[in-house]
Amino acid sequence: MAIQTETLKAILRDYHGFVLSDEEFERIRPELDSYMREVEKLQELDLSQVLSSRLLRAQEGGPA
Repeated sequence: MAIQTETLKAILRDYHGFVLSDEEFERIRPELDSYMREVEKLQELDLSQVLSSRLLRAQEGGPA
Protein backbone atom coordinates (compact mmCIF):
# COMPACT_ATOMS: atom_id res chain seq x y z
CA MET A 1 0.00 0.00 0.00
CA ALA A 2 1.96 2.96 -1.26
CA ILE A 3 1.12 6.43 0.00
CA GLN A 4 0.76 9.01 -2.74
CA THR A 5 3.16 11.96 -2.64
CA GLU A 6 0.27 14.42 -2.53
CA THR A 7 -1.12 12.65 0.54
CA LEU A 8 2.27 12.85 2.27
CA LYS A 9 2.51 16.55 1.46
CA ALA A 10 -0.96 17.13 2.92
CA ILE A 11 -0.07 15.24 6.11
CA LEU A 12 3.13 17.23 6.53
CA ARG A 13 1.28 20.48 5.90
CA ASP A 14 -1.51 19.63 8.36
CA TYR A 15 0.95 18.69 11.10
CA HIS A 16 3.30 21.60 10.37
CA GLY A 17 6.12 19.28 9.31
CA PHE A 18 9.03 19.82 6.99
CA VAL A 19 8.48 21.14 3.49
CA LEU A 20 10.02 18.59 1.12
CA SER A 21 10.60 18.81 -2.60
CA ASP A 22 9.49 16.06 -4.98
CA GLU A 23 13.13 14.96 -5.22
CA GLU A 24 13.37 14.66 -1.44
CA PHE A 25 10.16 12.60 -1.37
CA GLU A 26 11.62 10.25 -3.96
CA ARG A 27 14.74 9.85 -1.83
CA ILE A 28 12.73 8.81 1.23
CA ARG A 29 10.15 6.77 -0.73
CA PRO A 30 11.99 3.39 -0.30
CA GLU A 31 12.00 3.79 3.48
CA LEU A 32 8.33 4.79 3.57
CA ASP A 33 7.39 1.82 1.40
CA SER A 34 9.36 -0.50 3.67
CA TYR A 35 7.59 0.92 6.73
CA MET A 36 4.18 0.43 5.10
CA ARG A 37 5.01 -3.20 4.25
CA GLU A 38 5.80 -3.83 7.91
CA VAL A 39 2.52 -2.20 8.98
CA GLU A 40 0.65 -4.47 6.55
CA LYS A 41 2.34 -7.51 8.14
CA LEU A 42 1.14 -6.37 11.56
CA GLN A 43 -2.40 -5.96 10.26
CA GLU A 44 -2.37 -9.59 9.11
CA LEU A 45 -1.51 -10.97 12.56
CA ASP A 46 -4.13 -13.24 14.09
CA LEU A 47 -4.61 -11.80 17.56
CA SER A 48 -7.91 -13.54 18.23
CA GLN A 49 -6.39 -15.61 21.04
CA VAL A 50 -4.62 -12.66 22.71
CA LEU A 51 -6.32 -11.16 25.75
CA SER A 52 -6.79 -7.42 25.40
CA SER A 53 -4.80 -5.38 27.92
CA ARG A 54 -7.79 -3.03 28.15
CA LEU A 55 -9.63 -5.79 30.00
CA LEU A 56 -6.98 -6.18 32.70
CA ARG A 57 -7.37 -4.29 35.96
CA ALA A 58 -4.87 -3.94 38.77
CA GLN A 59 -6.17 -5.36 42.04
CA GLU A 60 -6.50 -2.43 44.43
CA GLY A 61 -6.34 -2.71 48.21
CA GLY A 62 -5.29 -5.77 50.15
CA PRO A 63 -2.97 -6.04 53.15
CA ALA A 64 -0.70 -3.07 53.77
